[in-house]
Amino acid sequence: MTRQKLLIVDDDTDLRETLEHLFGNDYEVHMAADGLEALDQAQTVQPDLILLDIMMPRMDGFQTCLRLRQNVSTKHIPIIFLTTKTEPQSETFGLDLGADDFVTKPFNIDVLKARVRKRLNGATPGAMEETTELGDYTVYWERQEATHGEERIFLTTKESNLLKLFVQSSGKVLSREAILERVWSDTFITDRTIDSHVKELRKKIPPLVTLLKTVYGSGYRLDI
Repeated sequence: MTRQKLLIVDDDTDLRETLEHLFGNDYEVHMAADGLEALDQAQTVQPDLILLDIMMPRMDGFQTCLRLRQNVSTKHIPIIFLTTKTEPQSETFGLDLGADDFVTKPFNIDVLKARVRKRLNGATPGAMEETTELGDYTVYWERQEATHGEERIFLTTKESNLLKLFVQSSGKVLSREAILERVWSDTFITDRTIDSHVKELRKKIPPLVTLLKTVYGSGYRLDI
């Protein structure tokens, strides 16, 4: 059976080797020492998940995450930031760029392994149709993108998961607490992060301006 592939990106040689040892029995591990090397490795190896440091030479983790999400061949790869940066704004910024999770160093290895397993096994439950029509836009869930005629609109993993939650709960008011629990269950964020994701979804898929309603004092409701 083919093993799933991890790409570990960190400029700390000792940490890379430690992580290789910890994950090597369960996964095929590849390593990169900085962001530029990570971009090359991601294209060549096509890993199933990337563990990504932030503070690195040549290209930091934020820039690397953005570049990975902008590339059609790497935009679907789950990304977990693994970093010494503990400021809430760093975590929010990383998640807004399209990362799937944020783990701070020093970390508990059992917790990190659990986070990796969760992302590799799929974080969003519930079967979905392959596509969903939103006005004159079509959302392709597996590709994490929407189309409008010849135009293709890329959705980050968090945007896709959030929109999928709204579709699955169509007609129901979703409180911000419920959204946090189901989309950001293992990450601390503020209501502002949810609102910014909703704003971006409405910008990318204009029919949502009408279809996705803000229920003041309660949350959001998608009417389709």
